[in-house]
Amino acid sequence: MKRVLLFLTSIIILAGVLSSCSSSTKVAETTVAVETTQVQETVSAAKESVNKMSEREFGFNPDVKFVYTEDDDYLKAITDDMVLTAGESFIDQSAVEIPTPYIVKTDASDKNDVKVYGDFYIYGYEMFGTIFNTKNGGSYPGCYHLKDEDGKITVINREIAADGSDNWSSMVKICGGDESLAKEVMNAPQNDKDNANRILYAKMYAKANNLKLSGIKDYGWPVILFGDISDAEFLYNFYSAYFYEIRQEDYLNDMPERLENLKKKYMTESLISKMDSKTSESGADAMINAQDVTDMMIDTLNVVDLGNGSLEVSFDTDPGSTTKFNVKVETKNGKKVITDIA
Repeated sequence: MKRVLLFLTSIIILAGVLSSCSSSTKVAETTVAVETTQVQETVSAAKESVNKMSEREFGFNPDVKFVYTEDDDYLKAITDDMVLTAGESFIDQSAVEIPTPYIVKTDASDKNDVKVYGDFYIYGYEMFGTIFNTKNGGSYPGCYHLKDEDGKITVINREIAADGSDNWSSMVKICGGDESLAKEVMNAPQNDKDNANRILYAKMYAKANNLKLSGIKDYGWPVILFGDISDAEFLYNFYSAYFYEIRQEDYLNDMPERLENLKKKYMTESLISKMDSKTSESGADAMINAQDVTDMMIDTLNVVDLGNGSLEVSFDTDPGSTTKFNVKVETKNGKKVITDIA
């Protein structure tokens, strides 16, 4: 009898141990399940963030090649060839290579050898929001030789100036000894007033690919905003550029300087002084009523033209929380400028 009781006691103790082990296993399984769920949620959030960025880039696909869509047959042939050249010179899946020829002179006296002189520049752009950010590029000054057979244009040859110490002498040789022409070719990109030619080709690509493009930016320089647009588009572009400057992380500590340069270019001095004073008082950037720019602000940025030069800028800082500004835009000396923000 005693032996049976001992046996039963052992069974009860063993059952308790097994029950305890089972409980521990369930706790462990529950912990793993919770951690797995958290990982899945993190992955989902990351995917959502990527999707949002894709939406902000409005379908930008750097694999889509540039195609010339204007009416100049010579430029069509030249840019087609430049796209092929860019494919050989640049291998970067995150940037689209856009040919930007700065044409100085065209000699079509011989249809079997039409000579087009210029700097056949290529800019490689990646996209942030609505801004083209220059990632690579190259200058190719020289002369394209074309054949014009009743409007059918083919590239015969391209002469490009040598690099290094032979650069100038080779350019003069390409220009048939004409140093004045050679100098004009070499200075062509710098003489592009208000970046009109560069903007033309960037816009051409954007229009053909249904991209919402606000401006272009070179490393360390203020965003070049497109100006031949409505007041609402201008203001949208300005705030897109302002968001961009704050979000960029590859310029170390010069963000305040870049923002200041942007404001000086598109705002009046009195307005800059007013907004800087408000920023000092509140500790938050008075231009955006915040200390940082979030994805939500970029996604929800909107501008409504209220008429008579008055516009409303709005964006969400949190779900259900919208920041709004009443802004005045005027055109002075042929240039749009922001004169007040309230």
